[in-house]
Amino acid sequence: MAPVAAIVDLMLGIVTLIMISKVNNKAKGDKIAGFLIGWILVFQGMEYLFLSILEFQVGSASLFGTVDTSDTERGFLLTGLYMFQISVVVLMSSLALVFPFRILPDSWDEKAILGSVCILSISITTIHLVTDFDFLAIENILMVPAFVILISLYIRFLTSELRTENDSYRKVSIASGLILIGMFGESMTYWLSQVLSINDEFNQRIAIEFSIMPSGASWFGMMVGMSLGAIAICVLFLGEIWRSYNVGAAPFSIMVFVIFIVGFIAGIADVAVLDIVTSCYDQACQEFPSAYNIWYDFTSESLVYLYTPILFMFLLLKYDLIDTQSGNNKWLIRIIVILLLLIVSSTVLELVQSFLPIPEMISSAALAIIVAIFIGWEEKIVTQLISGAESVSHNLPFEDGRLESSSTVDPKVFNLTLSAILLYILILSMLHSGLTKGGL
Repeated sequence: MAPVAAIVDLMLGIVTLIMISKVNNKAKGDKIAGFLIGWILVFQGMEYLFLSILEFQVGSASLFGTVDTSDTERGFLLTGLYMFQISVVVLMSSLALVFPFRILPDSWDEKAILGSVCILSISITTIHLVTDFDFLAIENILMVPAFVILISLYIRFLTSELRTENDSYRKVSIASGLILIGMFGESMTYWLSQVLSINDEFNQRIAIEFSIMPSGASWFGMMVGMSLGAIAICVLFLGEIWRSYNVGAAPFSIMVFVIFIVGFIAGIADVAVLDIVTSCYDQACQEFPSAYNIWYDFTSESLVYLYTPILFMFLLLKYDLIDTQSGNNKWLIRIIVILLLLIVSSTVLELVQSFLPIPEMISSAALAIIVAIFIGWEEKIVTQLISGAESVSHNLPFEDGRLESSSTVDPKVFNLTLSAILLYILILSMLHSGLTKGGL
């Protein structure tokens, strides 16, 4: 799914930056959030682009960094993959400072965001580069403050909504939950395994199977990411049960329940295959059953590669981070929505066809039916998505000037700064792979 995810993320990210750059009447926090989401998608798209090329060349070994980098091209791709991955973590962590509720003061939030993103992205990627990425994943610690902010916002505005029945509070709590899913979606599907402390068994199998020896810091970073995801989905699950009991279930509640159930089933499946996992300890590693691999193709991988960009698209449209009422933006929104739906639908059909003996004629007919439905209902789908679109800061009963400040964000400064980081990663990756004649 990596090639599809690369196309989707790059396409959505570039169009988002084009649309947000034309907006002049947005609150400052909303505009910064739009730029950050756009660049998160661009950097993530570049990460998946490099990953898809490596997977085409060497297979799944590229997922675990066991690529033979004697080839300069592979050294460049693996180095760039890691550095884009680190930059995405930095950008994700920064998003929580301005959206859904702006934490920083109005006078210096743009400077603080850009400055911190530049310093952290350049310094952390460089440190990882000179240490041969021995401490990769330790950057997950940066997500701890963002996690605390988002969980606090979710609980704070959920309790306020249930106490006052104010829909404006619900918008903030749901936005916080959606960003948490965007940040920790994959690890949320492993929540039961993390609670049962069996994720270590799987990590040890990977280390043995691919002959890698992760450092203590790298191991700690992976466990931080897993633990944050497990805590987040459990908090969201309890919160949505409380919300559903008092005011009824929302579509977001159903999403949380589905992810929670997926994680529960995945935990049971992981326990069932523990004997296969531990087979690596004293003999040759046994293969997982095909049903087990198919399960993760449809759950964890689909959530990471396909549904995360759709979540970001929903945030951009439903929370009016881009100007959804502008005539110049509407046709771009319609194109993006239809393309995303078609790409995801075709990918899901390919996944189904990979394990069910469905003739190509039937799958082609099914795809044609889906295309016809989307074209016929295209206007209604887009209208439904943007109906009621409103900034999350509107109608909040706080007398806080930060919420209604006029936008002074310069699109050129934001885009040039983050373009420079992207260019820095590409140049440094080329230099590193070329000068060392063996990549990593």
